[in-house]
Amino acid sequence: MKILVLAPFDDGEVAKLRELGDVTYESWIEHKRLTGPDDLADRLNREGFDVVVVEAEFVTGDVLRAVPGLRVIGSTRGKPVNVDIATATELGKVVLQTPGRNADAVADLCLAMILDRVRHVSEADRAVRQGGWEFSLDKAVAPYLRFRGYDLRGRLLGLIGLGAVGQAVAARAQAFGMRVQAYDPYLPAEEFAASRVESVELDDLMRTSDVVSLHVELNPNTIDLLDDRRLRLMKPGSIFVNTARAKVTDQDTLTELALSGHLGGLALDVFDPEPIPSSHPLLGCERALILPHIGGATDDVVRNHSRMIREDLERIARGERPQRCANPEVLEALSEAR
Repeated sequence: MKILVLAPFDDGEVAKLRELGDVTYESWIEHKRLTGPDDLADRLNREGFDVVVVEAEFVTGDVLRAVPGLRVIGSTRGKPVNVDIATATELGKVVLQTPGRNADAVADLCLAMILDRVRHVSEADRAVRQGGWEFSLDKAVAPYLRFRGYDLRGRLLGLIGLGAVGQAVAARAQAFGMRVQAYDPYLPAEEFAASRVESVELDDLMRTSDVVSLHVELNPNTIDLLDDRRLRLMKPGSIFVNTARAKVTDQDTLTELALSGHLGGLALDVFDPEPIPSSHPLLGCERALILPHIGGATDDVVRNHSRMIREDLERIARGERPQRCANPEVLEALSEAR
């Protein structure tokens, strides 16, 4: 097995991969270089790789058709959005994925963002650095009055999407004493019960939640899921958090609701476009926390996806079925061919 790894990968897992065959490891982060489709196809063909593992590179249909010897594509994403799954399936190529690789990382950040908005941590820090720690009875000046927040215990968290990240957020919020409800039409009732989360309709969630947190993937069914009408259902003083994808929401409405004071807080780790334009009004809004898409930025995420890909490549090498295959119909065809 000849393997090209362009994704960031844990050193220990690279060493284990080398036991499977010839491994070339060139993380796009360490090499500060992304390989375009034409160059990728040329290299895969020229050097005769059986397997390629990617995070930022795109394995397009043209690449797949141009490299007949490529057998396996590993995408270190929760879903392999950077791989043409349809073409890979048509050509009988196995696509591996790493679901839940960043669930804990994103859930941790989500709770940090909620706490920041509830307790005004970022604003208080900026005020201290700017000399704003004063003893005063004036609410506009006194930190104890100006940055007064509320406890999370007893508050209602509404999760839109109760997949791996949503469930991880629910568990953390429950540890803080929050009540949790969620909208996820694709999740079985027993999953809600196991997570101790109430299933509700989306409009009801928007109306009743003290904190709304978004955890759905971007697809044709979720684009503008939270449109102008739905966003305006949120309670005065409520908090909105997005660590998923910006195009699920109406950003103009979110901006208006934050600037007008209808929202008690807005916390975004994603934006459209990225990076956020320097002239955007949210950057001057004290109610808004804007982060540069760092939800999955932990070393543990790299270790997680490295282990997942390595384990499934080992299974393939042993003639076993990989556990995290994005196109299992290819496996069925291969099994029948044997």
